[in-house]
Amino acid sequence: MKKKIIILIILILIITSGVIAYLYFKQNEEGINELEKKIDTASRDYFEKYVSANDSANSYIVTLEDLEKANQNGENYDLKGLEKCHKTNTYASVTIDYKTGKAKKTQVELKC
Repeated sequence: MKKKIIILIILILIITSGVIAYLYFKQNEEGINELEKKIDTASRDYFEKYVSANDSANSYIVTLEDLEKANQNGENYDLKGLEKCHKTNTYASVTIDYKTGKAKKTQVELKC
């Protein structure tokens, strides 16, 4: 009888630990996705306003530092939550659609 109770308690602890770990990692991933969306949106807008699509590159790097400088010059990009990120190693690589000259897609790299 004691062995069954001990095994039951251990199983409950393992299941509880698993659920807590799952919820923690899910919440952490959602926070990262939110920061990536902020960089993505701001980088696309920055590209549209400040980069010429006539450049010969097929992609363009927009760093967190670029976005912060744009904010100092009057833009209003939402960079809240990115304060602890590295200014030059946190960036979005914006791929250009040559037909329209607009940003086609972005790939975000966070270094926080």
